[in-house]
Amino acid sequence: MSGITLWLSVGMFVWGFASCSITCPDESLCPDDCTCCKTAHGYSCCLYPNAMCCTDLLHCCPSGYRCNLVTMNCEKLDQPWLTIPMVKKEAAEKPAPPELSGTPLQELKESHVPDQIKSSMVYCDSYTYCPDGTTCCRHPKGGWFCCPYSPGKCCLDGYHCCPLGLDCDHTYTYCVRDKLAYSFLYKPALPSAPASPIPQTKESSRR
Repeated sequence: MSGITLWLSVGMFVWGFASCSITCPDESLCPDDCTCCKTAHGYSCCLYPNAMCCTDLLHCCPSGYRCNLVTMNCEKLDQPWLTIPMVKKEAAEKPAPPELSGTPLQELKESHVPDQIKSSMVYCDSYTYCPDGTTCCRHPKGGWFCCPYSPGKCCLDGYHCCPLGLDCDHTYTYCVRDKLAYSFLYKPALPSAPASPIPQTKESSRR
């Protein structure tokens, strides 16, 4: 166990000197020999290469281990009696924003939306939005609904949703993973609320 602790300490020390060359799906960066893992607000860096990202979106385990969210340990595959503590993920580095001209949607946001509202919106399309901290879900019959999970996964009924990484059961009542009924993986499927129209300025309403 002392060897594992020393290895983790060395890994944390080297963290600051490693070059960020791994690009995560959200364009954030992680150092070499790390793994991008999904979080509730984007991606973070797991200090293990080819790591197993835990479903709690907070911890990770080395390759060849699985997460046990009950004991908060990493269990070695086929040898579950061999365990090591879970490691919390580190924040990924955000890339510098490119200096590009605005897109039509960006121009719409900048010209038609008051400044105090811009920072608290999630845009579904050019005309509707959801509050910050939610996810836009498209209803099969048209229109948008706001999922209270962020990031969220929309159920097929277009009304319920689950946290990203979990699936909706056939009743749209529970969120499950790989159809396994583990109690710590269950979360309620929450109903969504209708999205709101993007407010227009006085100038645009007169046109």
